[in-house]
Amino acid sequence: MKANETSLRNLLEGTKQFQIPLFQRPYSWEKQNWEALWEDLISIYTDEVKGFYFIGLIVTQAIPGTAEGISPFIVIDGQQRLTTLTILLAALRNCIKKSDKEAAEELYELYLINKFKKDDNLYKVLPTHGDREIYQSIIQAKNIKDIKQEGKIYEAYQFFEKKLKKPNIENIDTFEYGKFKRICLERLMLVNITSDEQDNPYLIFESLNNKGTELTQADLVRNYVFMQLPKDKQEEIYQQQWQPLQQQFETYGKKQEYSEEITKAFLFYLKKDGESVTEKAVYKTLKDQFDKLGYIEENLEDLIKFVKYYQYFNFEHPDCPSKFKNCFKRLLRLDFKTCQIFILNVYHEYEQGDLSEKDFEKILIDLESYFVRRWFAGIYTRFLGGVFNKLYSQVKTEN
Repeated sequence: MKANETSLRNLLEGTKQFQIPLFQRPYSWEKQNWEALWEDLISIYTDEVKGFYFIGLIVTQAIPGTAEGISPFIVIDGQQRLTTLTILLAALRNCIKKSDKEAAEELYELYLINKFKKDDNLYKVLPTHGDREIYQSIIQAKNIKDIKQEGKIYEAYQFFEKKLKKPNIENIDTFEYGKFKRICLERLMLVNITSDEQDNPYLIFESLNNKGTELTQADLVRNYVFMQLPKDKQEEIYQQQWQPLQQQFETYGKKQEYSEEITKAFLFYLKKDGESVTEKAVYKTLKDQFDKLGYIEENLEDLIKFVKYYQYFNFEHPDCPSKFKNCFKRLLRLDFKTCQIFILNVYHEYEQGDLSEKDFEKILIDLESYFVRRWFAGIYTRFLGGVFNKLYSQVKTEN
């Protein structure tokens, strides 16, 4: 592993590509992050800050070069910072392309793209699938109409474009774009830590996020799972299994909340065998379980299967059998989450063919009757979680 201090110019120059792993969370910086970066840049511009300015770490893993002559790097940490800086350069390029065509072309051809390359190889930074189309439209845009105007990446571009057009800097009448370009490329310093191909990227990732403060439990689980999968299977499994599941959660509410719902689904999966687990321990518990069992692909299939059951019970999932939809809706209105872990196991038996449709429907009807009677009696159901969590294992033991 090598670490060196570098400027943005040196980091981006050459035929390189920084790939954000497809399983990483989407771009998520907010206005407060963009404001902080802008203020730092202006403090350098106005000479409030002298010399170089350190803005953080970029942790990458070098992987074998491609047949097309690209030197690829997997971004383990720092994707938000790196993506933001190239969005800023794209906004600057668009602001000066009429007044300084040569400088605009320099920004585009040296620091935003790999000239003479095609398709995805063209871009210096290759974001995750969800962000890729918007990001690429910004890099390639000839005017604002060419940009896909949605998502956080577009909001970041819009923020920097407005700042560059109207900097409003005290005691500065004319904003020098050439000076600002040099500041971005030469005076912003990063520490670039590059690991070798044989290093385990997940161990590096985990050490950087060991407190779970930067990523949600769902983010940590996703990154762990896909870093354990063979590289030649990651793309296929992500697109065929994980991404459709995640997109279903995204349709149920605000995108920023979907990871919380996925975490709850993971929690229910872990509790299905009667274990006592908290939401804060979801990642660690699931990781320990998968590490112990091995066979990551089989474990992932099992996890996704139960998460899909969770979606059937809580949302109008298109794959949910129509004969059960109304019953699940009624139970949801009765605040039946306390018994969902029990139903997860019972429904799995039905799916596996170990329980008849008639018997499963009878269980649902009995549960509905039970919750209705408690509701009329004014008895709270939220205290039943501990009972239902262990009910399935007790029933199996007795049988």
